[in-house]
Amino acid sequence: MAVLLAGCLTFAPSLLRGQKEGADDVSTRDVQPTFKMQVERNLVLVRVVVRDAKGTPIETLRKEDFQLFDRGKPQTISHFSLEKPALKAAAKPAETQPESAGKATEESPNPPSTLNRFLALYFDDVHTSFEDMAHARDAADHYLAASFQAGDRVGVFTASGQKQLDFTPDLKQVHQALLDLRPRPVVGKDNSCGAVPPYEAYLIFTQNDPQALAVATDEILNCRYSGDTRNLAQAQTEAQADAARASSQAEMESTAALRGIESLVRHLTTFPGQRSVVIVSSGFLTETLRYELGEITDRALHANVILNALDARGLYTPVTTSDASQRFVAFTSHAGVTGQKSQMLEQSASRESDGMRTLALETGGVFFNNSNDLEAGFRRAAALPDPYYILAFSPQNLKLDGGFHALKVKLVSGAGLAVQARRGYFAPKKLDDPSVREKEEIQEALFSQDESRELPVEVRTQFFVKNNSEVQLAVLAHLDLHPVHFRKQEGRNLDNLAFVTALFDRDGHLVTVQEKIVQLRLRDATLTALLDRGLTLRTHFDIKPGTYLVRTVVRDSESGQISGLNRTVEIPY
Repeated sequence: MAVLLAGCLTFAPSLLRGQKEGADDVSTRDVQPTFKMQVERNLVLVRVVVRDAKGTPIETLRKEDFQLFDRGKPQTISHFSLEKPALKAAAKPAETQPESAGKATEESPNPPSTLNRFLALYFDDVHTSFEDMAHARDAADHYLAASFQAGDRVGVFTASGQKQLDFTPDLKQVHQALLDLRPRPVVGKDNSCGAVPPYEAYLIFTQNDPQALAVATDEILNCRYSGDTRNLAQAQTEAQADAARASSQAEMESTAALRGIESLVRHLTTFPGQRSVVIVSSGFLTETLRYELGEITDRALHANVILNALDARGLYTPVTTSDASQRFVAFTSHAGVTGQKSQMLEQSASRESDGMRTLALETGGVFFNNSNDLEAGFRRAAALPDPYYILAFSPQNLKLDGGFHALKVKLVSGAGLAVQARRGYFAPKKLDDPSVREKEEIQEALFSQDESRELPVEVRTQFFVKNNSEVQLAVLAHLDLHPVHFRKQEGRNLDNLAFVTALFDRDGHLVTVQEKIVQLRLRDATLTALLDRGLTLRTHFDIKPGTYLVRTVVRDSESGQISGLNRTVEIPY
C-alpha cells in the first residue's frame, strides 16, 4: 500500500517509517502555467545544414567533425544533435473496447505520437506591390492545391495584421484568405519628382554619405527649382529633411514587418509538431534593425521554428533610371548623377532582401529569389526542411552590451561540402532571470513533439468514463531518481522537479495544461530508499471523448535536465 501525497505523488510508507514527524519534507503544489515570457539566454544555438556538391544533405557527421568559432575564438560545443524533420504516420492508439460508465481503462504505455505540420504563410502586405502580391498568392494557392496532405494545417498571416487566417485544415478558407490579400502600406508612397528612395535616404540620414546627398540635392534642384543653382543650398536642406522623413517612414514599415514575424514565431510555439514559416515580400530595408533580426533568429531557433523566405519580385532585372514606368526616375541632366542613382537603386534591390535572407539562412531555412517561378519557390520553401545539426555553446565572459559576435562553423575535413550556418548573434543587453529562463525551457519542450530523454521518465494513461459526455483522464509519470542531481544542504538532499502535462486536440490546439512542482527535502536514508522505487506523479483531466495528444515534460531544477514524452489517447464516444 502506498502513501498518497497531495493526491498525486506516491511512494512506499517504509520511507517514512522510523523518521520523526517532519524529518523529511516532500511537497507538491499546483502551479498556474505562465508560458508568455521572453528572456535572453546565455546559450547560443547554431543550426547547420551540410550539403555535398550535388546539394544532397549530409547526415553522417559527428560532433568531432565540427569546429565553432566566436569572434575567431574556438568554442566548446556543449550540445550536439542531428535533427531529421519528417512527418510521422498518424498514431494508432492502443485498441480499447467501450467501457461501461465508472470503469477505468488503461492505454498501452507506448503508442506513437501524431505529428502535424503547421505551415504559416506570412505575406508582407506593407511592402509588396499588388502585382507581386497577386503573383505570389496565386502561386501559393496552386502549391497548396497540389501538395496539401492530411495532417497539414495552414495559416495566412500579414504584416499589417489585417485579413489573417489562423491554422486550419480547410483549404477553402485558405483560398479565400489568399484572395483577400491586398497591399496595405503603413504610410503613403511618395513618387513625386525628387522623392528620396528609402535606401538613398538611409545613406544620407544614417551614413552621412556625401555622394547620396549630392544626388538627392541635384534632383531636387532640377525638380523644384528648374536647375537654378542659386537655390543649391535650399535644395540641399530639403534633401536632408526629405531623407530624414523617408528614412523614418521606411524604418517604421520595416519594423511592422519584423514585428509581425516575431509575433508569428511566438504564436507557432503554442502548436506541437513541425512548424515553419514562408515569408513572402517584395523586400524591405533592415539596415538599422539588425539587432531585431538577431532577436527573431534567437527566438525561432530556441522554439524550433524554421523560417523560409520568398522574394515576390521574381526575376531580377537591371534597374533603369530613365524608364518613366519605374517608381524612381533620375531627374537630372548630369550623366554622372544618373549613373550614381542607378547604382544606388541596384544596391537597394539587394539590400531590401537582406533581412529575409538572414532570417531564412540562419534558422536553417530556404531563401528563394531571382526567379519568376514562384510556385517552385513555394515547393522548396514550404517543404519539410533538410536534416540539420544543432550546435550549442555558452559564451564565456559575455559582455551585456548588445554587441555583434561573428560566428564561423568549419568542418575538420570538409572537402567538397557546403556549410549553411548562422553567421552571428547579438549579445544580450541585460541579465536574464533564471526562473523565467526555466519557464521558457519548459514551454519550448512542451510545444515541441520531439521526444527527449535526459531524465528516465515513463508515462502511462488511464481514462475513467463518467457518462456519455464526460471522461476523467489520468496521466501517470514515473521518474527514476538515480540520475537526478540533488543539492546537499544542512544534511538534506534538495531538489525541485517540475511536471507539466498538456493535452492537444487533433488539430494541434492546446486544450488544457497542468503544472505541478515537487519539492524534495530528504535525509540520506529516505533518499536511498526512494531511489529504489522512484516517484510517480498522477495528473487528472476532466475532458470530453475524442482523440488527444498527451505531452508530458519533466525538468530537474538543479541540473536543468529535461525530458519530454508523447502519448496518443483515443476515447470513444
